[in-house]
Amino acid sequence: MTRPAKKAVIARLKKVAPHAEKQGITLGIESWLSGREHLDIIDAVGSKAVKVYYDFRNSTDAGHDIFKEIPMLGKDMICEIHMKENGQRLGEGPLDWPRVAKAVKDIGYEGWMQIEGATPQGGEIIPCYQHNLQYLKGLFQT
Repeated sequence: MTRPAKKAVIARLKKVAPHAEKQGITLGIESWLSGREHLDIIDAVGSKAVKVYYDFRNSTDAGHDIFKEIPMLGKDMICEIHMKENGQRLGEGPLDWPRVAKAVKDIGYEGWMQIEGATPQGGEIIPCYQHNLQYLKGLFQT
């Protein structure tokens, strides 16, 4: 993210964050930025309404170490997590999902998880999402 773009995002969030706070709304940032960059934006905005909508796949693809970022962000800075494995069912791609689950459990996260983008090309969406849900239940409901 360029410095001008980052300044614009911060300015916009500063403008809307007070309204979100009054309404009890959380503004989640999902991006390819590092955990540190997310925290820098959140610190600059200075609002408890702004948090990270953490995406393991985006962070990994951007070259960030998700196993360092998850504890850095912690349960208080993550408002939701994205459970996806672009083009593959969960557990069948390169992400180490058992390790992800352990890291998420270790920080005490108990919020929203959204399954997305975990269907192979040509795969039937309903059976894939049924698989993904059962796979996540096996990791998180133990």
